[in-house]
Amino acid sequence: MKGRDRVNKKILSIIILAIVLIGGLYYFAMVKGGETTEELEPENNVSQETNNETGEENIVEDSVLDIAIGEEAPNFTLRNLEGEEVSLTDYRGKVVLINFWATWCKYCDIEMPDLQKLDKENEDLVVLAVDVMEEKSLVEGYIEKGGYDFQVVLDEDGDIAKLYLVSAFPTSYFVDKDGILLGGVPGMMTYAQMNQIVEGIRGN
Repeated sequence: MKGRDRVNKKILSIIILAIVLIGGLYYFAMVKGGETTEELEPENNVSQETNNETGEENIVEDSVLDIAIGEEAPNFTLRNLEGEEVSLTDYRGKVVLINFWATWCKYCDIEMPDLQKLDKENEDLVVLAVDVMEEKSLVEGYIEKGGYDFQVVLDEDGDIAKLYLVSAFPTSYFVDKDGILLGGVPGMMTYAQMNQIVEGIRGN
C-alpha cells in the first residue's frame, strides 16, 4: 500500500509540473512576454561573495541527495519575524506551500497578494514564506506595508535555499499533509495556478 501511495505521489508531481508548464507558457505569451523569475543577484544587502558561493551548479552538487520528489521533505527550523522558532514539521496535517523569496524580487512582489489570498481561503493549507538572506527589519517593513499575515521565516545564511536547490526567486515547493515533497515550481505563479495545484493535491 505504501508503494502504491508513493507512485501516486510521483504521478501527482508530474501533473503539477505539467500544470505549471502549461500555465507558464500561457503567462509568457499572453501577459508578460518574458521571464517570471529573478536570479540570485546581489542587490544592496546580498554580497557578491555570497552570490558566488550559492551558484546553481554548486547548489545541485551539494544538495542533490538531500531532496527528492515523493520522499519526505527535508525538515528545517527558522525564526519568524516574532523571533519564534518555526519548523516545517510543525505543519503536519496540512498542505504546505514553501515559497522562497526576497523583498527586491519584482516577481515575488507580484505573487505576494495571491499567496495571501490562498493562505486565507484554505484552512487545510499553510503558506510558509522563506525570505532568503535579508535583514529582519527590511523584511518586517515589507510584510507590514503589504498587509501580509501568512507565516514568514528568515533564512539568514541561505542554507535552506541551498538545500532546496533554489537558484532564482520566487521558487515554491508543495508538501502534502504527511510531509511528502510533491514538486517544485521555479517561477512566479498566479492564484489560479496555485489553486489548481492545491485542488490536485486534495484529489490525490
